[in-house]
Parts: sequence; C-alpha cells; structure tokens
Amino acid sequence: MRLRLFPVLVLLAALGACASPPPRVAAPAPPPVILDPDAACLQELARMGADFQPLEPFGEPGQGCGIANPVKVSATGSDWNRPTVLSCSLARVVARYQAEVLQPLAQQRFGQNLKRIHHAGTYDCRIRRNTTTAAAAARGSKGGRLSEHSKGMAIDLTAFELEDGTVISVKRDWRAGNAKAAFLKDVARTSCNTFNVVLTPNHDRFHQDHLHLDIGPYTLCGY
Repeated sequence: MRLRLFPVLVLLAALGACASPPPRVAAPAPPPVILDPDAACLQELARMGADFQPLEPFGEPGQGCGIANPVKVSATGSDWNRPTVLSCSLARVVARYQAEVLQPLAQQRFGQNLKRIHHAGTYDCRIRRNTTTAAAAARGSKGGRLSEHSKGMAIDLTAFELEDGTVISVKRDWRAGNAKAAFLKDVARTSCNTFNVVLTPNHDRFHQDHLHLDIGPYTLCGY
C-alpha cells in the first residue's frame, strides 16, 4: 500500500509546484514628467487674455542675437499700437504689468481704463548704447555688450492711450508738471517692481521719448 502511495505523493507535489504563483515582476517606473517652460509660458499668456501668435525660434549667426521662444503680440488686455515680436517671457511680464500696474494707475489718475499701449519696438539686433548700467559701472566700463532688445527681452514704451482717446506721451508730457506727468512718474516708479531695468528721460539723452523696460540680468531703476 505504501509503495502505491509514493507515486501519488510525487504527482501531488509536482502539481502543487505548477500551481504556485509566478514570481512578481516589478512594474516599470513611469517616465519622468518633463515640463516645457515655453509651453507653460504660452498657456499663461493665453490665460491672461493676450492676443499673440507663437513663432519659430530664430537667431542671427555670428551676432548672438535671436529669441528662443518668440511670440508676435498685438494686445495684452489693452491693445498695442502695432504688433511686435518679443520673447514669451517678456510678453508674460508685460501682460501682468498692464493688468496689475498700468490699469490701476490709469483708474487712479483719470478714472478710466487704458485702451492702448504705444511702443517703439522690442526685438532689435544691436549693441547697447553707450550708457552706463550699474553692472558696467562696477566693472569700470561702458557699452560693448548686446542690448536686451537683441534677445527680445526689452520693450520701449512711448505713450499710453486712455478709453476717451487721451494720449499720454513720454516725450511731450514727462516734464509737463500736470496729471499726465504725474501718471508717467508713477508708471516709471512702479515699473521698478516689475522689470529689472527701467530707464526714463531722467536717465540720459537716449531716453527722452520713451521708457525702456527690460528683464535682462542687470538691475537699474533709473526713473
């Protein structure tokens, strides 16, 4: 009897081994989430109601000029006097600036909204003018480096137009000593909280008709 049970026990053991679950294989780790900073900028610019068109990156070989994430903007809440090409980073800052600084100041000074922002340009492949920045002064040198305009990181504002058509001009009204002049001074002063460099007619002869605002690596509040 015992001899007959032995094959049965061997068979049962073999079946038990076959029925045991296979060893667990670790699931592959999910791929890391890669955030595209350019895409995030474009999405935020759209959320802020800007009227813009994304463009292909471009550069000018041998000169160091170009924009890695360019957009063509025609409005950031308020219209712009003409469409222009700049970096998405700067466009996003200007959109916030328009909503958080310019509109409240227009309401405070004139009781109406800003209808249009007038600018003299953004992207321009050129060496900066011979005007000393804080960083250059520390080095004891002047000029010689590319303007932030050459990277789409600067904009020159010339005037601000209200809903009723009133135009506040930097060239005409900066030294007028009236409500328009006070508005421009407020704009320049508060711009230093948003932009890294702010240059006004008080800074030098090259800025008598506009406010230069940029988000480059240097800092200077020259209002």
